[in-house]
Amino acid sequence: MRLILENIGMLERAEMDLKKLTIIAGENDNGKSTVGKVVFCIIKAISRYKEDLQESKEFKINEALTKLFFFLRREVAAFKHVPELYAQAVRAIGGEEHELDDKLECIEHLILGLGGIENETVTNLKAAFDNIKKIHAEPENKKKSIENALRKVFASEFDSSVLLNGKSAGFIQLFDGDTKLIDVKVLAGNKIQLLSDIEKVELRDATFIETPLILNNHDLLIRSQSGLDLSRRHISRLGIPYTTLHTKDLFDKLIELPVDDLLSFLESNDNSSFKSSIKSIIDGELEYDRQLKDFVFIRDEESLSIKNTASGVKAFGILQLLSDNGFINEDTILIFDEPENHLHPKWQLNLAKLLVSLAKSGVHILISSHSPYMLEALKRYSDNAELEAETGFYLAENKAIDNKDNLEAVFSKLAEPFDVFRAMDEESLKDE
Repeated sequence: MRLILENIGMLERAEMDLKKLTIIAGENDNGKSTVGKVVFCIIKAISRYKEDLQESKEFKINEALTKLFFFLRREVAAFKHVPELYAQAVRAIGGEEHELDDKLECIEHLILGLGGIENETVTNLKAAFDNIKKIHAEPENKKKSIENALRKVFASEFDSSVLLNGKSAGFIQLFDGDTKLIDVKVLAGNKIQLLSDIEKVELRDATFIETPLILNNHDLLIRSQSGLDLSRRHISRLGIPYTTLHTKDLFDKLIELPVDDLLSFLESNDNSSFKSSIKSIIDGELEYDRQLKDFVFIRDEESLSIKNTASGVKAFGILQLLSDNGFINEDTILIFDEPENHLHPKWQLNLAKLLVSLAKSGVHILISSHSPYMLEALKRYSDNAELEAETGFYLAENKAIDNKDNLEAVFSKLAEPFDVFRAMDEESLKDE
């Protein structure tokens, strides 16, 4: 796939091929993380838009039913001729246990029971009934729903503004060969416009891994919601912790299996080799203890609170838990934002080797990094795995990314500190 960005996040422009293993390097504040966030947002929005559409329709219907419920309760005297039908309708509309079809049926029976009675109350009842049926029968507005899902996801990830500071419009395009998968215009206020129809995207899910310290915040994240989860019905609730979508998404994946995929996971998931590799690195494994409702590190049959383990253990443990729970496969992309943070150089090499093995098995990997150890290891391991054609190194510089494998420039940029050291050594020799 090929991604093109203009005036998005920290990037003025970017064009790059997303391969099985894609690495973006560069100094801070040049847009490395922007690419990962955009890819994450696109995949999440496209996979979620149908749920978003249904939620919007359900909200409108529930709002109309609530108004009808209070209207009927106030107008009880107008239905004194049909007390049983009236009582059934009020119970059905006001009860959460009743399905929508049951509610509509009870309202229809009440209207039919009134026979030829015509007054303002009956007219209002019929109008409300027709409005609810109209909402229920509304055809799917795919374009509007996807725009709404994109807006919510991008707002959750980029906070105040998706646009590059000072710009009035930005553009996001994703291609598969010559096929344009998505073409989006972003305006001020995080307004999203689809400029063409959405095409199917190969990837069904994305996981964004920013920091292993997420495991320390179980008490907060278990209660939190993201912008995509919050609906207008929940916004009025006070005291709900709010977090970015990628943080909540990762946390939820670490604590439970996807319900829809549970059976297939139990039948087909074989991660023994991957798990063994991680276990040999950290000399143990992570589990989510449902009784303690927290993560624990198990070594030699002894359990240790995750808060008392090194950050490196947490980093590898996150990968192990994602694999255990069935969230690492060929239909997903793993996005890492500076994974070398909290890792000893030796463990950076171990992580690079694991990520290359995942890419070799078909998992899509996107990494932003400024560690020479990590980049050198990714290069060497990908070459050893004969993955050169499916590996791309890109340089984020001056708020731009060019669509060329720029390994030489990447290493040159990362070598600048060593040039400073050499200059200092030369100056010291002169002084002697």
